[in-house]
Amino acid sequence: MKLAFMRRFAPTHRPAQGQDSDAARGGAMMNIAARLRDLPLRTQLILLFAFLSIATTAIWTATLTAFLTDEMRSHAVWIAVAFGANIVLCALVLAVQMSRHIARRLVQIADAANRMAAGDLSRARLDDSARDEIGALAHAFNAMVSELDRLSVEHDQMVSTERERLESLVCERTQALEQSREMFRLMAESTNAVPFTLDLTRGCFTYIGAQGVADSGVPEHRWREPGALDIVIPRAENPEVRRRFDECEDGRFEFVATFSQPNSRHTEVRWTGTCESAAGSKVLRGLMLDITEVRRLGRELTAAQKLESVGRLAAGVAHEINTPVQFVSDNVQFVRTSLPDIAAVVGAYRNLQQAVQSGGDVGAAARLAVKAEETADLDYVLENAPLAIESSIDGLGRIATIVRSMKEFAHPDQGEKKFADLNQAIRSTLVIAHNEYKYVAEVDTQFSDLPAVPCFLGEINQVILNLLVNASHAISDVVKDSGGLGKITVRTRLDGDAVEISIADTGTGIPVAARDKIFDPFFTTKEVGKGTGQGLAIARSVVVNKHGGTLRFETECGKGTTFFLRLPLDAADAKQAAA
Repeated sequence: MKLAFMRRFAPTHRPAQGQDSDAARGGAMMNIAARLRDLPLRTQLILLFAFLSIATTAIWTATLTAFLTDEMRSHAVWIAVAFGANIVLCALVLAVQMSRHIARRLVQIADAANRMAAGDLSRARLDDSARDEIGALAHAFNAMVSELDRLSVEHDQMVSTERERLESLVCERTQALEQSREMFRLMAESTNAVPFTLDLTRGCFTYIGAQGVADSGVPEHRWREPGALDIVIPRAENPEVRRRFDECEDGRFEFVATFSQPNSRHTEVRWTGTCESAAGSKVLRGLMLDITEVRRLGRELTAAQKLESVGRLAAGVAHEINTPVQFVSDNVQFVRTSLPDIAAVVGAYRNLQQAVQSGGDVGAAARLAVKAEETADLDYVLENAPLAIESSIDGLGRIATIVRSMKEFAHPDQGEKKFADLNQAIRSTLVIAHNEYKYVAEVDTQFSDLPAVPCFLGEINQVILNLLVNASHAISDVVKDSGGLGKITVRTRLDGDAVEISIADTGTGIPVAARDKIFDPFFTTKEVGKGTGQGLAIARSVVVNKHGGTLRFETECGKGTTFFLRLPLDAADAKQAAA
């Protein structure tokens, strides 16, 4: 055993020749000590007790041999060996018992640690009554278990509290979502807006609002069947709607198109929502809003606004017509009163003719003719009658122009755009608005040659009138009672694929604070009773929404404002832009 021990703990290298022997022995001892530290505790204890037993036996044997005679030494050696063997045996038994006791306590600590690692803290406590190092270790282990148990309880309480809070929050959010859904359903079903979800790939509506089912007369289950799209919205009767569906891409969409329902009812519908493509499927979600009544009311509002404008201008138009009517009336009155005198002169000369032919008193007849001329003031009549007639013709022409301009201005629009001469339309509008600006501004027109433009002419006339009236009011604020005149410049030009109309004034300009609001409905910078705030809002709606054009302005305070109205020439592009 000793040889095996020495072989196990012998140094793995030999000292070089000439090396100091003490250093070699010291290195060997350090190597042995390092190896001993790596052995299990039980083995270390056994080796310790064995070493002590051998050392004790050797010392006792040496002591005995020192005091005994030679005859007794051989017997004493065997006795010492036997005694030493008993000591070694007892030491080994004691070492084994102590190592088993220590190992059992350490195994208990390891088992408790494993149970704690598995989450079982109820059986993880140890007996820490011993006053040795392992008892201290067990006491520290129990303290750690108690702390972990406390933290576990706190964690469980926190998890439970957080779970209850999250469950309550989820419940509240679920209730709020249900309420929102119900509110949305009630709002949607109480209006003309019909919520829908359309699967274009399968050609069916996975969801349709009750209002849509009621209006169409098609049962709800038919909307959900594959291919229902061709039944509810046939491509032949609704080519525009189906084309817009096909052109939808991921993101928001909005368009207005006429919808021919299966019950032969035709409505104007605004389709708005989002398009989503996923897993080879294309789905539209949004609202169908019947705007037929809104469009009708819009047309009536536009007509009312036009009538309001005409009514506001009626006094001016009446004055414009009254002036030529007055001098036409005066001229006609002059001709009418001159005719009896002319008739008397003609009668006197006829009498003179008869006297000459019959050989009567020619001299008397001649004197009567001269007297008739003097009485009728024939020279004056002959000089002014042609002028009166010419002036009357001019007055009647002015009246005809005003009436024709009124007729063109008030001409009702059709259901679709018509090609129109914008230069002539502007001239007519200038005639209508003449009484608005003639006392405050002179008008400079610079018309370029323009092609016919597709538009709703009546509504464009209204826009031009609103801009002219605004320009005259702005100039009026500058000139006031000074007697001076401002200037309104109206230009037209062809700009690429569009026509641009500009109306500039030398008025006050638009204040900075009002520039972002001038197109808002009911916003006005004019005095109370002088403006309704509808003119520019309607103008923008007509130009941008109905014609796909633009309406912008440039202004400088104290110098004036210029409005730029741009209309596209291509009717198809204009229709697409407006939609």
